[in-house]
Amino acid sequence: MREQPSRRRLTGALSILVVLLALTGWSRGAAAQDWPNRPITIVLGFAPGSMIDFVARSVANELSATLGQPVLVETRQGGGGVLASNYVAKAPHDGYTLLMTAVGPAVLRPLMDKAVTFDLDKEFAPIILLGEAPNVLVANPKLGLKSVKELVAYANAHGGKISVGHSGPGTLGHLATLLFAAEAGLDIASISYRGTNPMMMDLLGGAIDAGFPAYNPATKEGTILAVTCAQRVDFLPDVPTMTESGFDLVGGTWEAIFAPANVSREIVAKLNDAIVAFLRKPETRRHFSETGFQIMGGAPAKLTEKIVQDRAKWGKIIQNAKIGVPDN
Repeated sequence: MREQPSRRRLTGALSILVVLLALTGWSRGAAAQDWPNRPITIVLGFAPGSMIDFVARSVANELSATLGQPVLVETRQGGGGVLASNYVAKAPHDGYTLLMTAVGPAVLRPLMDKAVTFDLDKEFAPIILLGEAPNVLVANPKLGLKSVKELVAYANAHGGKISVGHSGPGTLGHLATLLFAAEAGLDIASISYRGTNPMMMDLLGGAIDAGFPAYNPATKEGTILAVTCAQRVDFLPDVPTMTESGFDLVGGTWEAIFAPANVSREIVAKLNDAIVAFLRKPETRRHFSETGFQIMGGAPAKLTEKIVQDRAKWGKIIQNAKIGVPDN
């Protein structure tokens, strides 16, 4: 009995489909195996000279040597890191465009601002949780203040009003400023900057009274009154915590690397392995520790877990305090 033409066509179409699927799987695997064969860009939403900029360039230099391709750092400032996130969310998922971001734009800003359009869970693939820097409450040294208590007294002597800078709306520094103001009962003018360095310039110049930046060596030029860690840190042993200073404010500015969603697991693994090896080097740990950056590292799942934990912690605080980012 002769095979019907329709059955032969169906069999042929299925054969072609199988071949196409096999070729597609092979091409994706081959592309991941061949990756990288051109420069990689790490997109950063914060100002040059900031702690996150320093960490990003350190990682980029290491990846350039390890992967054998140039790894560039591209700054796209705006919205406390949100502009960079939006840009990378729309980038091809081929592993050549990565996002270096922090807890502010990744977790806090979406909880505080309904206008945020990117979806961290759906549009990004976690690569690695790099580490964190404590936020510090730093005062203009010309004010002669030595403690958080003295800063509050200074503010009360001026009608409860002081100006406090931070690194952008929705960052941990912004949230810390608002929580500090609420607990201290102060009418704080919250001033947003594009990074720590421009904020410190204004603070030292007397344009603002205090700041709540993520720690970096430049913050030592001011008077550091407290850190936001649960315990004192080795590189600032004489500086009390905010808890010791009478305020329930604990948290650090962690930094992490993401890729656009659907990047291949092989590329994620290559990046994670290379960066973990870099973070484990004694010279890396020493170098970062000297600048006040506490290394974390680990598998991508550790970053996902941190995001879940911080959403639960800060989400409750933000909701109870009714904290939001005002419309621009």
